[in-house]
Amino acid sequence: MTALGVAPPPAGGIDFTLPGDGVRLGATRWPGDGTPIVLLHGLASQRRFWNLVVPHLAGLPVVAIDQRGHGDSDRPAGGYDLDSVVGDLATAMDALGWSRAVVVGHSWGGSVAATFAAEHPERTLSLVALDGGFASPRAADGDRADIRKRLEPPRWVLPPDELVQMISSRPPGGVWTPELAAAVLPIFEVGPAGLARARLPFEIHMQIVDTLLDYDEIAVLSRVRCAAWLVSCEPVGTPDAWSAAKSTALERLAGHVARPRLLRWGGAVHDVPLQWPALVAGLIRAAAADVATGG
Repeated sequence: MTALGVAPPPAGGIDFTLPGDGVRLGATRWPGDGTPIVLLHGLASQRRFWNLVVPHLAGLPVVAIDQRGHGDSDRPAGGYDLDSVVGDLATAMDALGWSRAVVVGHSWGGSVAATFAAEHPERTLSLVALDGGFASPRAADGDRADIRKRLEPPRWVLPPDELVQMISSRPPGGVWTPELAAAVLPIFEVGPAGLARARLPFEIHMQIVDTLLDYDEIAVLSRVRCAAWLVSCEPVGTPDAWSAAKSTALERLAGHVARPRLLRWGGAVHDVPLQWPALVAGLIRAAAADVATGG
């Protein structure tokens, strides 16, 4: 299998492999000075997802990691519970020689980042969770089986040109560019028959969905001692049911999080690092600066 749309990382990035907890993890590192930044992608994504954000973090030490099962990392049959994935991050940081970092997660990566912050408070300088990690899918209407069914991924098997045409017709940033393509297309791979499909197997995807359905945001975030920057991406105008549930979750968490930094970004889509990369990078820089000043 070959990843679709393979391209080098943004300027200065170094692709390499990190150890996880019994797995090998694909990673890209950008050297720098100051507060270290770890970037964790969401479910079914991969580390190139952060390509548009990283240039705006120039000068800071940054690493983007393919979480187990994703991108260039190993795909074991099991071990997708949050404890195992958090163990991967702790092991990877040890290999980097990073005792502490600002941990940034998008979507499912937000749940991983929040759990890491709860389990390893001494290693987490600040938590940034972008549209994830603060609201379980259980908040949506319906029973577990219905919600789980809605969260099944599409099982596309298409000629690469057709897949690219379909994805590029609705770009998160409004315009399909080569840079956006390089960030998105490695989610897919081309098999021996010349057809493109998701790199993350369906069975692993659904294991992670079950993990998210079991996620207890209050139990996790109430143990986070560092500043927690929690961002809800919401449409302009009347909120849909899921946006309303996220807003309610933030309000509920305000009394449980030790150092809340709660934000609602109107007009932001779920994949906001692709839509507004400079804003996302600015938030990450703010979190790093907050650490540096003891905020």
